[in-house]
Parts: sequence; structure tokens; C-alpha cells
Amino acid sequence: MKQTIHTVLGEISPAALGTTLMHEHICCADWSMRSSFGPLFCDTDRILARAVEQVGRAKTVGVTTIVDGTAINLGRDIHLIRQVSQQTGVQIIASSGFYAQDEPWLAGQDIGYLEDLLQRECSCGISGTDAKPGIMKCAVGGDGITPLREAMLRLTAKVAVANDLPLFCHHEVSTKVGPEIVKLLLSEGMDPRRIILGHSGDSNDLPYLTSVLELGCYIGADRWPYDGRFNTVRDRVRTLAALCQRGYRDRIFLSHDLCVYLGFWESQEATLSNPNLYENADFTFLFRTVRPLLLEAGFTQADFDHFLNENPQAFFSF
Repeated sequence: MKQTIHTVLGEISPAALGTTLMHEHICCADWSMRSSFGPLFCDTDRILARAVEQVGRAKTVGVTTIVDGTAINLGRDIHLIRQVSQQTGVQIIASSGFYAQDEPWLAGQDIGYLEDLLQRECSCGISGTDAKPGIMKCAVGGDGITPLREAMLRLTAKVAVANDLPLFCHHEVSTKVGPEIVKLLLSEGMDPRRIILGHSGDSNDLPYLTSVLELGCYIGADRWPYDGRFNTVRDRVRTLAALCQRGYRDRIFLSHDLCVYLGFWESQEATLSNPNLYENADFTFLFRTVRPLLLEAGFTQADFDHFLNENPQAFFSF
């Protein structure tokens, strides 16, 4: 059993995770935009205050740990994440790895060089801090497994294996490439019990979802607040019930995939004018809105706790 997990403020035991949101974001704000426009694009002081307030809301409903899924080229800000954890007391686990953009500084680079960069984060800490990543992140977008995406999947898996870290992979269910993604990661030596195929809850296709789960990995039911954008809440409930009836309760995570400041859907001022994170949703949406619907559908409080407590602990313990 793995004895420790890296959070942005130090190591904890799996038993200390408590109620865990397995896929959220503090800040996704492009660094080239930030360096060019500064606080006009991303005012760190205002974003920090908003993040402390929003994460504080999660703490009031019992959340003790958040996994921040912000990859390096998605605008990860380790200093901001650490400040939020320090000021709220909520444990935050940071990610390392690259998102789905087919950028020239990834496509044109030697894979060994990129691997060395990721290895340095895992062994020395992120951006001059002693905060080490607690999970690896990779992504496959709407174009499916392009040559670059395959290279990034293999790279991320190698670094995860070398550093005894689990891995989360963003994927678009419309591509139906989930099984291929998982098999690629397994071919690089990963154990399926260390893999999460993210955003799987966007699909209600039970044969597709079971084809992924049959490979032994976890899936993320992690976009509940976006009702109608990727899937509806009620369809998510029905699909979750069907998967649990098939025996997969132990391998599903519930989360929101919300971001305190997401710098590519709207302006900073539009974000800050909303008291929530997305329409009427914040990091408490699962507790306020989803849990009553799950109980109405026949789930129990113990089931809800299992998704948010026992499953993360088992995942990080392996």
C-alpha cells in the first residue's frame, strides 16, 4: 500500500484524504496572456480572494481534499494553489503533465527532453517550490489519438510509473477512444487501478462505459453542474445507477470539473461578477443538488460517501 500522497503543502496519508473532489481547478489562465496583460486578464489578488471564498464553501459541506487537474499548459499556478490551501485548510493535490493542445513547443520537442522536465517536477518540486505533483495529467481532445497525443500519453505514463503516481486522462466521449487510451497507458507499464478516464460521465452509452471499466480502470463522473452542456443531471443519475447495478460502484468518482477562474470561456470581469462558478453551481453542487437526486433514485448516503471517500482513498492507496 502506498503510504503517502503529495499535496501542495506536504505529504499526507491516504487515510487523511477525507471527503475528496477528484477533479476541480483553482485557476486555468494562459501564461502568455497573463504575462502580456497582467491583472487585466488575471488579477491574482482578486482570484485568490475568490478562490478562498469558493473553496471555503466546499469546506463547509465537509470537503477536506481537492485534486486540482490543471495541467502545465492549462495555466497551472502552483503559488496560487498553495495560498488557497494555506488560507482555507483544504488539502489540494496538484497535477503535472500536458493538456490536449497540439502546441509547437510540444510537437517539435524531443520526448526525452520533455520527460526530463516532468521528472524534475516530480523529484524536485514545481516552479521553485517544494510542492510535488500528486497525480499526472494527460488529455485527448476531440481529434482523438493523434500522433502527438499518443506520444503525450506514453510520456505521461512513463513518468507516472517512474514516480509511483496515478494518472488522470481527459477525454471526449464523442471520440469513443477510451479503451484505446487505457490500453496505451497499460502498454507503458501502468496498472489500471492507477488510471482515471475523465469525463466519462458525459456519456450514457453503457456498452461504451463498460468497455472502459472492464479494463480495470476508474472513470470520472465529473461534470455534474454543466446540465445540458455535456449531459443532463438526470441522465447522469440514471447512468450512474445502471453502472452500480453492474457492480462498478468501487470505480467511479464524482466531481464537478469547475474552475474558480477559467480564462477561456468568458472575461475575468464576467467571472468575478457571478457569485458562483458556473451559473448557479459551485463546489457544493454535488451536495446541494446531486445528492438529493441520488437519494430519490435509490442511492443511500453510504453510497454517496463511498464515491467521495472510500474510492479516492482506495485509488491513492494502491
